[in-house]
Amino acid sequence: VEQSVVADVHIIYNLESSSMVNADDKAVYPYTGFFAITPPPPSDPSIIEADGGKWIRLPSDGRLVEYFLHGSTKTDAAILVDCPGGGATGALVGKLPGVAEWCEAHNVKIISPSYPGFGHSEVRPGWTIGEWPKSDLEPILEQEGVTYSFMVTGTSFGTPHAQAVAVYFGERVKVLGLRVPYVGRHVSEDVGLPLGQANMRYDSKSCNTNLIGHVIGKAFMSTVSDPASFFDEPSGASRALISCLQPKALEQIKKLNNEHEDAMQCLKYDVNRGVVVSGQGWLYMCATDTLLDHKFDVRDIKKNKTNLPVIVWYAEDDEDCPPSHGAWLVEEFGGKSRLFSGLGHVGAAFVDHVKFLDEVRMAA
Repeated sequence: VEQSVVADVHIIYNLESSSMVNADDKAVYPYTGFFAITPPPPSDPSIIEADGGKWIRLPSDGRLVEYFLHGSTKTDAAILVDCPGGGATGALVGKLPGVAEWCEAHNVKIISPSYPGFGHSEVRPGWTIGEWPKSDLEPILEQEGVTYSFMVTGTSFGTPHAQAVAVYFGERVKVLGLRVPYVGRHVSEDVGLPLGQANMRYDSKSCNTNLIGHVIGKAFMSTVSDPASFFDEPSGASRALISCLQPKALEQIKKLNNEHEDAMQCLKYDVNRGVVVSGQGWLYMCATDTLLDHKFDVRDIKKNKTNLPVIVWYAEDDEDCPPSHGAWLVEEFGGKSRLFSGLGHVGAAFVDHVKFLDEVRMAA
């Protein structure tokens, strides 16, 4: 990462003062000054609707958040909350091969929000995963009339979100499904696990208030400006970033493109949709105060629901989310697991997703 940052410092920086305030004059984007990164323009709800999505303006801070409904439209449909992987939007899961048909066949409706800064969900610097179920998800469920129990799944960066949902909603969560999971820094250190994600050496404050953090943040946004290239034949800074963080990923991605072309095409399209407004979703997702410091303890799930079924699919060759995190979650919660090999992080995140959903549904 540090090498790729050094390679990209030629980037031209926008150092304008920045402030985003909603209709209620509550500061969503709190930074101003010489190093403040200019926030993207407000989102247009009509574009979300044209993409087949829905939206809500949150009562807490006035941010606009997009979300997508997939599957059954029946009033008695079972609800599954999907927490997308990092870089993806709520549109992805319903596009994966066989998922829409599976939902119709089993009368399941999937609700999948896009995280702050991805797709047309408005940016929020410094958001924490532990507060996301209350700040973003709960108003969506209320708007959709979901006042009863539901299933929840998460993939990669979405897995701590799914864990936080299980902690926050307690008895309302019927089953927790996790693909290529990781846990936050506090728990990792407490139980002797490695960090679940790379420490990017900046947080949401430093990238807006000092030179080094600002340079790292802007260079990183430049690197992820075309995230679909990560899943093709990346070059330049993108290739350097992957080679630094996940040395085996390039060969695994080549194999996935050959053997799972449909799923990979869905993924490529969606991650580029994630940066259609800006790369600031990536910027703040990868800041340490969001990526690593989750402000909740996954072990608290046991306090709220001691017998929660937990499904964990992970990969022994995962270079993104350490397989030790998946193994620990299986042991901690007595979860049912599947261990992948040979497809790395990306393959274990999406291959056989209908089978994963079926396992989740059967455990509910």
